[in-house]
Amino acid sequence: MINDKIKIFLADDHKILRESLIMLLGQESDIEVVGEAQDGIAVEEEVLRKTVDVLILDISMPKRSGIDVAKNLVRQLPDLKIIFLTMHKSEEILAEAFMNGAKGYVLKENAFEELIKAIHAVVENKVYVSSLLAPTLLHGFLENEKKGNALSVREREVLKLIAEGYSNKEISNMLMISIKTVETHRASIMRKNNFRNITELVLYAARNHMIEI
Repeated sequence: MINDKIKIFLADDHKILRESLIMLLGQESDIEVVGEAQDGIAVEEEVLRKTVDVLILDISMPKRSGIDVAKNLVRQLPDLKIIFLTMHKSEEILAEAFMNGAKGYVLKENAFEELIKAIHAVVENKVYVSSLLAPTLLHGFLENEKKGNALSVREREVLKLIAEGYSNKEISNMLMISIKTVETHRASIMRKNNFRNITELVLYAARNHMIEI
């Protein structure tokens, strides 16, 4: 985004928090807040009408949840970067967020320290997870390591891309391997770690620092 400001849309039902964050973001020379909303339906309507690079979105929103909003918007705006700004610390909600289009996950209690960092990370096509979740993710990582199910370098590359939401075809193009090879690696990853679903795979990626914390 050379010579262009990062266009931010902020969605949260707490007016005071929204206003405080708008003031914070307004101090950044490369960021412009182009809109705000306080409920899920308004978010979808406004973001579809505007040019938005990064959507900062609460999970617990009136009228429509942030998860549903993200799911709907990423289908229509595949280049939109979504950062969830939430109080939820559960690994399950974290995984659900990334499975439904999130590229960043910041806890409200640390928003003023991390939000700008998260914005720059997702704009650079990185994944960002709040540092406050590190102890929880580290505990899960240590528990998983005890199982001794080591992944190969290529399997870790494939796993990271799956966790970031890329399809088998996209991973095939990015790593210059066949779709069948991607499927083989994916099956091996699931088997080695007894993953029952993609949620568990995303959590593994977070615990192993394959996504930024």
